[in-house]
Amino acid sequence: MDKLTFVSEIVKAIAWPVSAVIAMLILRKPIVELVPLMKKIKYKEIELEFSRDLMNLKAEVQLSSTKEMIKEEDIERDARMQNVLSLSTRSAIMEAWLELEASAIEAAVSLWDDSPTNALRNMHIIGESLVRNGVLDSQQLKIFNKLRELRNKSAHVAELYLSESDAKEYIKMARNLSSHIKNNVKNNKQNK
Repeated sequence: MDKLTFVSEIVKAIAWPVSAVIAMLILRKPIVELVPLMKKIKYKEIELEFSRDLMNLKAEVQLSSTKEMIKEEDIERDARMQNVLSLSTRSAIMEAWLELEASAIEAAVSLWDDSPTNALRNMHIIGESLVRNGVLDSQQLKIFNKLRELRNKSAHVAELYLSESDAKEYIKMARNLSSHIKNNVKNNKQNK
């Protein structure tokens, strides 16, 4: 192989990678500006949809009348939740949802005179009942339903990467809503 052939083969081999790097450098800023507008990005096991939905939900929570009672430090002091979180962010989200679900069911049962057993399996009916009884407002019901949707994504989407910070944020919102439900039921009972 002579020098000219060698140089032409090297140019062929590096032409695409070099042009891709140059394009990324030139288009880096416009691409970064488009990322928040994207609904879903997948690269290997990374999923941004869950994180984006969680950020939107966090904004809704801040607008709602639910006061932040649980802070991230409280989750970090909870040894059981930290153990679950270190093993699996999905499991931690499931645990947080189960706590919220238990609070909602307990509240609904305490408010119903005759609790229909099949309604206890339907979170939509329970959520509506909590709104009718003044335990949740319509904004908080949206948050409750969105937390349920995110839990379902966590449980059923096969290739979903969940960061620990996303899981902690979910846990905090679920526990805040759970505390809100418990406090409102307690206040409703004291007022009667």
